[in-house]
Amino acid sequence: MKLKRIISICLLLFVLISIAYFAYDEIKLISQSSKPRESILEELNDPSLPKDYVGLYYFHGTVRCKACLDMEANAKKALETYFSSQYEAGTLRWEVVNIDLPENYHFLEDYIIMYNTLVIQQYIDGKPGEWKELWHAWDLSEKEDQYIEYVRDEVATFLGVN
Repeated sequence: MKLKRIISICLLLFVLISIAYFAYDEIKLISQSSKPRESILEELNDPSLPKDYVGLYYFHGTVRCKACLDMEANAKKALETYFSSQYEAGTLRWEVVNIDLPENYHFLEDYIIMYNTLVIQQYIDGKPGEWKELWHAWDLSEKEDQYIEYVRDEVATFLGVN
């Protein structure tokens, strides 16, 4: 009987510690938000930025594998290599978004995403227009040159650049 009671107490302690750790981890994640919502809204309403632009979003979770990190790095590399003038002018914008943060949950519904992915979005007069998920990004994530070419071609299509 004594052994059973000890095991029960140990299991109960394990469950309580697990719940406490989960709660701590969630609170820590919320407090580490990269940008507060107010600063994002101010940035979007910056009068010096063009109202017509294309946004390329890389959506990821908190925990990322090597392929996920490569996808982000290579997408940014494609923008900097082939679209540096548009990127500097603000007609092409790059945003990395952690979809595990509560303030970014709306993206899950906006773009119907459930995993790490790239989405390209056109904005006309500051309002969202056509968008497209770059489905083949995962297929090409381990083929750097093909991945960069794919991102380049999709961005060029949205920018109307040949």
